[in-house]
Amino acid sequence: MLTTLLFSRRATLHWMLIDAVQRAWRRHQVIVPLYRRLATLAPDEQREIVLLQMAEREVRHQQQYERMLARLHAPLPEGLALLDRTWLWLLPRCGSSIALRWAAWIEQQDARAILEAALLLKNHARVS
Repeated sequence: MLTTLLFSRRATLHWMLIDAVQRAWRRHQVIVPLYRRLATLAPDEQREIVLLQMAEREVRHQQQYERMLARLHAPLPEGLALLDRTWLWLLPRCGSSIALRWAAWIEQQDARAILEAALLLKNHARVS
């Protein structure tokens, strides 16, 4: 019974980690094109270049999430959800300041969720 309970808890924590990484990967499906759209709307070439560099950095972040999911034996999420498409449509219309703050906030939330899930899973492994 205790072994089953410990396995169930570990499986739950494992899925929490997978969910957090998949959510971060999915949000990058919005962040990368968002930065690229903001670059096309940039008032000058210097800002356009910076935004395109930011987009490329986020592509690398998304690739890190892909590798994490592969190590966790988890699939990549499918397509953009309606809410994601709505954000992608709305944020460029809100201006770059708001869009960039939103992206930074989202990334912070995702990083925190991944870290918390990973720490819970690690602590569970130590206790077991």
